[in-house]
Amino acid sequence: MRLLSASLPVYPRWYLLLVSFIVLSHAKKQSNDDCLCTLIPRPDPSEKALTARWIVHSLDWGVLSTISSLSDTATDLPDNTPFGNVYSFVDGPCHRGTGVPYLYGTYMDQSFHDTLSNSQVSLAVSEASMCSGNLLQDCRLGTKYGDPESPVCARVTLMGRLVAVDKQEEEYEMAMEALFERHPSMADWPEDHEWVIMKMDIHQVWLIDYYGGATILTSEQYFGASLAENYVGPDILQTEKL
Repeated sequence: MRLLSASLPVYPRWYLLLVSFIVLSHAKKQSNDDCLCTLIPRPDPSEKALTARWIVHSLDWGVLSTISSLSDTATDLPDNTPFGNVYSFVDGPCHRGTGVPYLYGTYMDQSFHDTLSNSQVSLAVSEASMCSGNLLQDCRLGTKYGDPESPVCARVTLMGRLVAVDKQEEEYEMAMEALFERHPSMADWPEDHEWVIMKMDIHQVWLIDYYGGATILTSEQYFGASLAENYVGPDILQTEKL
């Protein structure tokens, strides 16, 4: 059987070049403009606590790890098995970094359910997840030294407890507005999931942002760093611990 070939339109070379230029320009604009917030300049690697605060304020998601309660239903799963889950978070609105991660979820989700039996958690975040227009070369795959595991590509693990925010407190309204500002689709999530806002009560911070090994920060050192003095943008950045 002979296949019939459809006739394709023939475009002049100048037209094809013009279309290619428009497509590439649009793609470049998207990659540079996909940050919802004006980012604070990256701190000097010697300023460890400030770098940790910068990472937490600048990023939008990380991996939340809990002590899994799945062993209650899965007999072949050992007790105290860690469970990691991708979670969106904010530490406040774009112009106000508190340093405290706020998460929006439901106890229908495994991670939030786990905290009912053990509230100890960690939240791991990486500069490699920075919005693409501001991604450091050392985090980019395909560059000579770029990789998310590079020591120069900063990463932070926050350790502490995950606790629910009281709906009657002003903190709840602030966190809700910040979550919906920086994660707009959350406002349209199903209403019947009994959403709650959780926050991390941070005990310790683990940071790698340069060669020479990890830095361990106390919560006092972490919250003692101020982003406000380093902010450059249309709004005045406020920092505080709620």
